Amino acid sequence: MNFDTWLLYLFAVFLIAISPGTMAVLSMSHGIHFGKTRSLATALGSVSSALLLMLASAAGLGALLSATEHGFALLKYCGAAYLLFLGIKLIMTKASAQGLDLQYIKGKGSPKQMFKEAFLVGISNPKDLLFFGALFPQFIDIHQPQMPQLAILALTWAVIDFSFVMIYASMANMLAPKLKSSNRLHWFDRVSGGVFLSLATILVTRE
Repeated sequence: MNFDTWLLYLFAVFLIAISPGTMAVLSMSHGIHFGKTRSLATALGSVSSALLLMLASAAGLGALLSATEHGFALLKYCGAAYLLFLGIKLIMTKASAQGLDLQYIKGKGSPKQMFKEAFLVGISNPKDLLFFGALFPQFIDIHQPQMPQLAILALTWAVIDFSFVMIYASMANMLAPKLKSSNRLHWFDRVSGGVFLSLATILVTRE
């Protein structure tokens, strides 16, 4: 892979990463509740799911899902169900009697739980699998060894993905002091929950 090809891929990944999606909403929610340090687990969960999807795509699973309507539908509905669960969970969150003290909220999260939520959100979208299957061939030179090229593409994606999850989490965490003594954090949860419900609906209804 030559340097110009890599730069083009880097630009494409940057544009994809900067577009808000389910992981951006989740990372902002984790950042505002649990802080930047714990959100490292969220970023690692996102990267892990992406790398697994890349590996599956490279192994030809993306082509299999494209040709198998029922397999794609199963993954699609599983992904929508998990987003629905997260959305209801956020919407049902009640305002704390402590005035939404962030120190109190902060103690509820664990890196294991945050990693799991991010991993499941990332892995439950079959369109990402098909996306990787469609994206990678555009930047691979078939006349050169493919594994080193795939490794470069995957590593680049992982670095950009990790960085943007942390950026979203850090930006949300900066808002935390302003929300500390008000009911706005509760409404942030409700809005985030609504976004997850909307994304679940879109995932199910889109062809």
